[in-house]
Amino acid sequence: MTNIKKILLFTIVLFMGLILVPNFCNAETYSVYDTETLTNAVNNAPAEEQSTITLTANIELTHPIDISGKDITINGAGFTISRDTDNWTPSGANGTLITAGGTGTTVTLKNLNLRGSQKYGAQSYNGGHLILDGVTVADCEYGGILANGGTVEIRDLTLYRNRNSGENNGIEIGKAAGLANDPKIIMNGTLTSDQTENVIYLAENDELSNFEIENTEDTEDKILVSGNKVVITDPDNNVLFESNTNTKVEIEGSEDYVPNVTVTVMLIDDKTVTLTVLSGDTLTKEDLLAEIDLEGLELTDYTIDDFYTTSEYTEKYDFETPITDATTIYAKLDKKVVDDPTQDEPTQDEPVPDEPEQEEPKPEEPKTDEDVTPKTGVETPIELAVALLILSVLAVTILKRK
Repeated sequence: MTNIKKILLFTIVLFMGLILVPNFCNAETYSVYDTETLTNAVNNAPAEEQSTITLTANIELTHPIDISGKDITINGAGFTISRDTDNWTPSGANGTLITAGGTGTTVTLKNLNLRGSQKYGAQSYNGGHLILDGVTVADCEYGGILANGGTVEIRDLTLYRNRNSGENNGIEIGKAAGLANDPKIIMNGTLTSDQTENVIYLAENDELSNFEIENTEDTEDKILVSGNKVVITDPDNNVLFESNTNTKVEIEGSEDYVPNVTVTVMLIDDKTVTLTVLSGDTLTKEDLLAEIDLEGLELTDYTIDDFYTTSEYTEKYDFETPITDATTIYAKLDKKVVDDPTQDEPTQDEPVPDEPEQEEPKPEEPKTDEDVTPKTGVETPIELAVALLILSVLAVTILKRK
């Protein structure tokens, strides 16, 4: 039986090894520290497998890194890729640091800083898929990121000022002449910028006519259609950034931007409560009551009677009406009724009831000494125990003699 168990265990281990070993082998990893080692790692990465390239130092590129037909993750490990301005050679018209080019290409930039590009920090080109996760971009001469007929997926992107002259250019949505694919932005996390203008820029001087947007189910920030422009909103539907308006671009997206509307609830003593709702939504009385903290507003002596549309409390607020503009609601408060403890006390005109006469305490009867003498036939516990012991000994002696 023992040999059978050993054979069975060996077979299971061998079977699992045959399954797992190929999976481990599918991921190629490279460590790089300069332009040459990074270029070699990209060139050597197999097209049919996912590869990871990890930086071990800051790298000043002497030429752009073009990636096509491969699935590569470049893990910056907190380091920076920038341009070597003294030895830089562009790739034709391409002066971008890193390009994900062509359908079937996926490039993930992770924990990486991009700085000082001749054109853009990174771009997705003609069907390429560029994923930005923990990436910061600054000081690039044309713009931060370019969706040039490709897809840019934002997981965690921080943009500083980009463009050497004129207005800021954060993420440019464009399409060069002759490209078969339209640009697309996928929001799958957060977008941060210390700039406010053109964080998203719809190109006006190229072939851009269609632009697609998408939000993943779990994204924190969203990209939404707002007429001929797009806006980025936070989880509370506040607008973080909005693009320029481009009337020649058709924006495809399932979600339209619905603005927030401010509702102000007026209380007493100039105290107010402010909340926001989506335009077109309604409120319930329970919604308002849940937002008003009387204790925190130091109004614990009051209760809320009802809500009105005027300060004179002449017309009750209609909770069935959709809210489309900034709205003021008046809460009528009633003073709490406090019981007067003096009402139960007799007044001077009322007769004070006589107090009941207290009975004189009866004299205690003298105590007699307790008779501790054992009653006839009753022994104390010690005497009873001794007697039982003697009887037991006698009984044992008699039995032995018999």
